[in-house]
Amino acid sequence: MRVQDEKIKGFNVLELIIVIAIIGVLSAVAYPNFSDWRKDRETRNSVVKIKSLIEGINAQVQRGQYAFVQVDVKEGELVSGDDGLIVTSKGMKPKTLATLLNTGGSDWWVKPNERCNNVDQAYWDEDPDPDRDQIIDLDKIEVRQIVLDNVATTWRDKKGAVCFGKNDQWYSGNGELVSSSGGDLSVDSYLFICNRSRTRSQCDIDNDTGEPTTEHDYLYVIEWSRFGNIKLEKWNKRDLEWIEQ
Repeated sequence: MRVQDEKIKGFNVLELIIVIAIIGVLSAVAYPNFSDWRKDRETRNSVVKIKSLIEGINAQVQRGQYAFVQVDVKEGELVSGDDGLIVTSKGMKPKTLATLLNTGGSDWWVKPNERCNNVDQAYWDEDPDPDRDQIIDLDKIEVRQIVLDNVATTWRDKKGAVCFGKNDQWYSGNGELVSSSGGDLSVDSYLFICNRSRTRSQCDIDNDTGEPTTEHDYLYVIEWSRFGNIKLEKWNKRDLEWIEQ
């Protein structure tokens, strides 16, 4: 038994130092890749939440739960004190819409930025945060609100809204999701989302090309049609192109 015990050897100090050094080198090489993967995953998860919210409220239109709906995107300070995005879906019931359409002298049809109202608290039948204090009404599953402190969009301390209805003529917008050319207004059909950090508080996008003007590691865009069809793309900085996800 003593002979067998003598053949059993452990690491000496030099071998242990070499093993620790190898582990340190491998960790140093792998950590940046893991950190990049984690940040991209966190950004993508937030983007998918926004995309799902838009898809969810549009599904309620198709089911007849609502006749007219809105997705409101606000950038600014959160209750936590951090900056972030507050994305809220709202719904108008068919009876309310019929009243607006049938009111004598109604200009509901001719003012798309006003019918996509994101100012009047009493305008929508279902609004999870009518007082804009981020107290979410969890009793309503048809409309909801998400608060995200890890992503940003192309504007700061402002808000924009896009509205959909069963009738595509009701497609409209407000605030930062409306563009003007001369005297004409057009509804934007996209929302850029990027990772928020100490050095980046908004996405830098060229309005003409729709491409980033500075280098973005984690940049996405959610696109929609007036019929509510949704598409998600990610910016490939190596090939300088958008890739559908």
